[in-house]
Amino acid sequence: MKRYLQIVLTALLLGITFPSNVWATSIVTTSPTAGSVLSIAPTAVTIKASADLATGANEMTVTDAKGVRVDDGSLQVQGAVLMVGLKPLTTSGLYTVAYTLMAIDQPPMTGSFTFLYNAPGEIAVATPAPATEEVLTKSPNRITDFFVIGLMVFAFLTLIFLSRYARKTFKTPAKSRQPKKNSSSSKKIVK
Repeated sequence: MKRYLQIVLTALLLGITFPSNVWATSIVTTSPTAGSVLSIAPTAVTIKASADLATGANEMTVTDAKGVRVDDGSLQVQGAVLMVGLKPLTTSGLYTVAYTLMAIDQPPMTGSFTFLYNAPGEIAVATPAPATEEVLTKSPNRITDFFVIGLMVFAFLTLIFLSRYARKTFKTPAKSRQPKKNSSSSKKIVK
């Protein structure tokens, strides 16, 4: 019983002194993703929180690299999602999203994240121009041509030499090998 009482008192003490920030609102997802590199301009920025947000108490601003606001100010809250529309993005650069999230009965959460936008450049179509190049009638690699022809002649002469050598080698009869006789001076003793 004494052990049970110790466990209950410890749990109450931890419950009272345990920081309340553990249960505070946190960000689940962002769109665009924090730190992402985009090649298509987003039309809005959204943040999804872990709890429902209070209406009218949240803030979100989007600024470009020079600190100029690029959001259109149309802030919307739908449950746990906070969204703000963007003006058309035309310049490449780092964009910063600053926010303050207020969930019901919880302290405000402030922070920021960035994303990089690479604006597509103008695509220029090249127009063909008439060619004024001279057509070469001689091979620019004439030395290489002579080298390859020389190697082919050398290979042909080597083939002729090896065929004559093989014919000569195979025409001569092979020397017969006779087994050597053991010439021992000892005599066999027969008993």
